[in-house]
Amino acid sequence: MLLEQIKAHSAALGDRPALMAGEEVIRWGELWPMAQGLAAKLREQGTGPVALIGDPGEVWVPVAFVACLLAGRPYLPLDPLLPPAGQRELLEQAGAVLLDRRTAEEGFSSGLSCPLPEDSHSIAYEIFTSGSTGTPKGVAVSLGNLEHFLRWASALPDVAAVLGGTAVGQASWSFDLSVADLYLSLLGGGTHVALTGEEKQNFAALFRRLEASDPSLLVVTPSFLRLCLTEPSFGPARLPRLRTVFSCGEVLPPAAARRLLDRFPGVALLNAYGPTEATCAVCAVPISREMCTGPLPIGIVGEGAVDISLEEGEIVLTGASVAPRFGGTYSTGDLGYVEKGLLYWAGRRDLQLKYKGYRLEPTRIEGALEALPQVERAAVLPRWDGAGQVKGLTAFVEGTGLEPEKLAQALAERLPPSQIPGQWRLLDRMPLTHNGKCDRKRLEEML
Repeated sequence: MLLEQIKAHSAALGDRPALMAGEEVIRWGELWPMAQGLAAKLREQGTGPVALIGDPGEVWVPVAFVACLLAGRPYLPLDPLLPPAGQRELLEQAGAVLLDRRTAEEGFSSGLSCPLPEDSHSIAYEIFTSGSTGTPKGVAVSLGNLEHFLRWASALPDVAAVLGGTAVGQASWSFDLSVADLYLSLLGGGTHVALTGEEKQNFAALFRRLEASDPSLLVVTPSFLRLCLTEPSFGPARLPRLRTVFSCGEVLPPAAARRLLDRFPGVALLNAYGPTEATCAVCAVPISREMCTGPLPIGIVGEGAVDISLEEGEIVLTGASVAPRFGGTYSTGDLGYVEKGLLYWAGRRDLQLKYKGYRLEPTRIEGALEALPQVERAAVLPRWDGAGQVKGLTAFVEGTGLEPEKLAQALAERLPPSQIPGQWRLLDRMPLTHNGKCDRKRLEEML
């Protein structure tokens, strides 16, 4: 369904931009021949995963994604901010080969063709998240999972209304929120605009890009939405065609939702929820201003991409969006409750956190710290703001000759920036429970 649509749009839409980022543009008429050329090369070379390290500002990367789908080879998007040692670790774990830009462009220009894949159960992509042990785990999502998500998402009235328009995506390719804006745009024959790293760091550049793109769909994390709302000119005068905001990846604060709805009276705000293990998002609900007096719902009972149940308060997903390794049912570890036909999120069952739109596991950071020779014990705890969201990380460390700056530098060689604690507490002795485990309650009292 997806690849057939991309092929048809490429034949019909000619010079219309398909993919844009920074100064780079790939037009619809170019997209399919480029993807076919690389796909043919990839299919000749094998069947294993293909890893790509690409900034969102490089439009060759999503073309390579399409080529991988066409070749029947899973793609593995790696975070360009992840240190080389961390990238090598994920490459080895996935058994993937690295595809660089030069090699990809040689494939794009090869002039070869590649038939459509016949197996909808083939793996489309693999994205790494932190597992319950703190060790990165790959989640392999099938083409069938992806197409099921797209059928559900594209049928949402507020998404269907903007298919074929311009979609702006904020998430990096290694963050599966990007699946929503990229593939909904490709499915609908629209124009996808990826924000570059520079644009996300520079307010003036960001709003120039948003204004020039004139999007009808904006796909963002709540943190990024809050950032945009700090700019008074972020409104209909600069974004007159904006029709739908799809928010996902972390908790949407009621205050941010209220500000958006006040700023854009005619815009639909969808608050969506879903783990990587169930293909980006499984439910969503249009937020009204009347809902903004308390916690916001994340879905409407009975209207999700999958069946959603609560087992001892835990959200459990069953259906065609769930990645193959889970056998059709995934226990999320998220707690939830239903009220008046709406589903609400109520925190995590385990210690996994959502921070800056990313899911992280404190035990992974602790493990990296405890691997350093001068560190005896480490514990990493979140600091919460008044809205119940993580505002930062604090590392408690026991050892000899400890210097926070050097500890942070050592972590930066293994972990992405979002996992480097912003505060450090050096302890003579880590508080322990009676059974010898770290006493986190005592540490929480010290925050």
